[in-house]
Amino acid sequence: MQLAQEDRVTALSFRTDDVPMMATANSEGDVALWDLDNKRLMHVLQNAHDGVISSVDFMVGQPLLITSSADNSIKEWLFDGNDGIPRLLRSRTGHFAPPQMIRYHGDDGRHLLSAGRDQTLRFFSVFRDAQNTELSQGSLERESRVRHARMSALRFPAVTQFASNTAMSRDWDDVVSCHQGSRDAHSWSVERKSLGKYTLESSDSSIVRAVAISACGNFGFLGLASGVIEMANMQSGLSRRTFVGHTKAVTGVHTDACNLRVYSTSLDGTLRIWDFATGNQLHCIDMPSTPSHLIVYRESSLLACACDDACIRVIDAESTRIVRTFSGHRNRITDLAFSNDGRWIVSSSLDCTIRTWDLPTGYMVDWFRVESVPVSVAFSPMGDFLATAHMDSVGIFLWANRTQFADISLRQINPHSDGSTDGSVAGAALVAMPTTAGLVDENEETVEDVEMDAVYMAPEQLTDNMVTLSSQPKSKWQTLMNLATIKKRNMPEKPAQVPELAPFFLPTTMSVEHQFDFGTSDAANIPTDPTSSKLISVSSESQLARILYNAHTTRVYAPVFEYLKTLNPSAIDVEIRSLPVDDQLKALKAFVCATTCQLKSKRDFELAQAYLHVFIAVFTDIIKANARELEPLLAELRNELKAQWDTVDNLIRYSACMIEFMRTK
Repeated sequence: MQLAQEDRVTALSFRTDDVPMMATANSEGDVALWDLDNKRLMHVLQNAHDGVISSVDFMVGQPLLITSSADNSIKEWLFDGNDGIPRLLRSRTGHFAPPQMIRYHGDDGRHLLSAGRDQTLRFFSVFRDAQNTELSQGSLERESRVRHARMSALRFPAVTQFASNTAMSRDWDDVVSCHQGSRDAHSWSVERKSLGKYTLESSDSSIVRAVAISACGNFGFLGLASGVIEMANMQSGLSRRTFVGHTKAVTGVHTDACNLRVYSTSLDGTLRIWDFATGNQLHCIDMPSTPSHLIVYRESSLLACACDDACIRVIDAESTRIVRTFSGHRNRITDLAFSNDGRWIVSSSLDCTIRTWDLPTGYMVDWFRVESVPVSVAFSPMGDFLATAHMDSVGIFLWANRTQFADISLRQINPHSDGSTDGSVAGAALVAMPTTAGLVDENEETVEDVEMDAVYMAPEQLTDNMVTLSSQPKSKWQTLMNLATIKKRNMPEKPAQVPELAPFFLPTTMSVEHQFDFGTSDAANIPTDPTSSKLISVSSESQLARILYNAHTTRVYAPVFEYLKTLNPSAIDVEIRSLPVDDQLKALKAFVCATTCQLKSKRDFELAQAYLHVFIAVFTDIIKANARELEPLLAELRNELKAQWDTVDNLIRYSACMIEFMRTK
């Protein structure tokens, strides 16, 4: 028997549930079903896959057919009809070409959106693979059968950039995308997992290069190759406003959190800030190099631009100044991402490195090298994962943030520490890529041992001129200042009643009948020693008093506060109340001197205030009675306390004024 199928046959399988059927697959992605009794073709599943089908297998004794293909999909077909034609039961699919852009969708860090070179926009769940799906572009399978064309020819061009916002997901479309060489942008609905209602066309027929969605989810923005930025309504799809000023193609566009400003970058080498309501240009910042990527952290109005000189420049939108410049990449930067708290910027580059930059310090604090070039990075809104996409891989890789479950000390890393001149990055550790099997075996060596030439530890005080708070929890000093109120509130309404004293074993009388002896106990007959005392002998000096005496002698008062910081609020209160008032008030004088010294060091400001509050409350009468003797020490303490508090009070008032100004503005 000889049967013929179009194109090259790549796989075949026989049905084993007493139905004489054979399935064959070809290199065009079609599956042919054959009736072996009648030696004829029963049915052809055209475009069952988008690539070469590598395997077809009937489940033993079941009407199920499993097919897998080079398009990174596996499908299960069920034969439950009388005509012998199967239907698709379930499938697992992914990108069959490397993804170009990935972003987290939503604020819970559970879902990802990914755009790949396979002309698809896909939705991925971080936790449940069953939720992974492709956002539908319409009835492509039916159209491909009618037109006798492959589905890849009917899809939109590859997505070059997209933006999403979940604020209005239940009401209208929440994703907008631009496509390679296309003059149109398309809206999508993640809620329906399909193409949206509107096609947003450019007004001047130029190619759409960048897109964005406002924080409220009501407006979409298109950055055109002509330099124009258009704003459209996501609910109606109608154009609302135009921003004109750039002379070359727009490379990035974003908005702030309050719909007050619009930010954009262009190939003309500028970053421009626009008024959201009027479309007028407010500021134009000339960048030292052409910006190719733009991201924004809306909570702090910080902008980060990746420029063509492989530098990252951070701009404060309020002051319109460049506040940080990060350099170190050896090749073009492919993507940027802010961490969830806005403290870090993660960047990827064609030099195969992924680097983490710390904004407060201006240092690079982490970097590693991978075998495949990273093309896109996305930081989870929850801060637990970093997602990466790579040039020659169809998967999305998740990296765990170790600071979420371990104490990690940030270290300052010199990005040029390797000293190489050939463009290599030998100083970065080569890290194995994550796998679908989970964690790599602990016995395997996954990271090269790299010698840390400089370990960065966060200092206790940045400069001597700054008033610094302690690292102690706020509840500690608040509880200390309100300890009396807390004890009074927790006091029981009725005092605990003492149980009636009774021996554990009751004595019995010597008789035939069992009777208890309630006579005088032996304890009453025990002779008492008039010289013995019922009070436990304790030392009159507490640990704090001994430390204060030693500090008064050596004039080194730092151990006093170090000891107090190790105690709980109740113990601190007891230690201060237990200070002796004899020996010419030496302990009280030492405590005043220790507090003055601590205030001069400008450290642990709130702890010094709390300890001094308890000290004055306990020893007010003694201080009044010995005012002449304590006056010089108290005067110095008062002057230092006033100077430090004036500094803090001025900062609080200045911050309150700035917040009120920004709120009313």
